[in-house]
Amino acid sequence: MANMIAIYALAILASTAYAIALSLIGIHLAARDRSMQALCAGQGAMFGTLVGIGLVQQFSEILENVAPFITAAIGSMLAFFLSEKFVGKKKSSRNTYFIAIFSILVAFSHLVSCIFPSLESHMAQRYFGDLATMSTQEGKVIIAVAILSLIFLFARCKALTRESFDSAILGYESLISPSFFGIIALVVIALSVQVLGFLFTMSCLFLPTAFAAHGNRSGLWQHIIFCILIAGVSTALGFILSLYVSHAPTVPVIVLTMLMMGVGTSGLSRWKVFG
Repeated sequence: MANMIAIYALAILASTAYAIALSLIGIHLAARDRSMQALCAGQGAMFGTLVGIGLVQQFSEILENVAPFITAAIGSMLAFFLSEKFVGKKKSSRNTYFIAIFSILVAFSHLVSCIFPSLESHMAQRYFGDLATMSTQEGKVIIAVAILSLIFLFARCKALTRESFDSAILGYESLISPSFFGIIALVVIALSVQVLGFLFTMSCLFLPTAFAAHGNRSGLWQHIIFCILIAGVSTALGFILSLYVSHAPTVPVIVLTMLMMGVGTSGLSRWKVFG
């Protein structure tokens, strides 16, 4: 077992670091009531990834890693800006519009998988993710982006918290701010969907902060620390468990581990046993 962990050490470290970064971004997205819009952006990134893979298969394999990320980032940003334009300043039923956009993007993704040959397997892999197949190059890129994102998030913590608070109190406003949090969030989500999968991305974004809120934790830093622990420990532990049970899929095991840890610690917190 130790040999297996050593083999996948880079992938475990990369996915754990990225899970922590996603969970911190998720805190601000949830506070700004942008969870459904982030879901649209993630599906847009998946659509863009499939387009990129299809183009690479048809024309050139030279940019097999770069092209899907570029199209994923474009797809994520287009999904966001189109949803921003479509929803506008509407105060009510915003999630209804976001769900409509999400459904259209899902349909487009399936159509793309039909247009390009051999994309159905890629679509399933990009949805559920398979962290064990992460290449060394992808792992290094994931770690680098995670570190840069964490540096930005902690360096701008007070400003981002103030913006999220203003958004929650004053109402719906643009995710794109002078701090460029929106752009960074979209790029991080796009890369995550391409390499780590849609399910992993959305779970790390919103499960930790949802459990933290359910546990009635008072104070920003207590909420942040809880999200970091849930995302990081669940990802590392779930990854290792999936290696131990070789036929178990990596990401669903991680999500299940996150669920068990989140429910357990939230329950203990509500009974004043934890935190």
